Amino acid sequence: MIDIRPLAAEEIHAVGATLPLHRLGGTGDSTYLVAWDGEVAVGHAHVAWTDTELGFPELQDFFVLPDRRNAGIGTRLTLAAERLVAERGHDRCSIGVSISNDGARRLYERLGYRLADRSPKRVVGTIEIRGEPVDVDDTIVFLTKPLAAQD
Repeated sequence: MIDIRPLAAEEIHAVGATLPLHRLGGTGDSTYLVAWDGEVAVGHAHVAWTDTELGFPELQDFFVLPDRRNAGIGTRLTLAAERLVAERGHDRCSIGVSISNDGARRLYERLGYRLADRSPKRVVGTIEIRGEPVDVDDTIVFLTKPLAAQD
């Protein structure tokens, strides 16, 4: 059974040894959700609460271990992130996705995300991920989804 919960400080080292927590230590308020299969971290999703492209919470940095993909973990992480966003009183969230990542975009659209009223964003140059420089050349489209109110 998969359990999804926020990443605790004491779990960072163990989770970081198997999952690429690329946004850990970034700027702004954020939450990492981790999918656990027993004691094994099998995936994660990052929720940026501030400093986002569209001005409301953005789901970012989804990752599922390659041997665990296509088992519904990405869907469960997305839905858990949406619940967290709604629980914090937000009525909408967004996801940025590379134009070349057709599989992820299909998943998000199946879950109700639609293109935002914003032009795609080209990202070119060197960015810092976990303190290391990474060269990128990508174009990101933004999808949004209204969220149902939580009781």
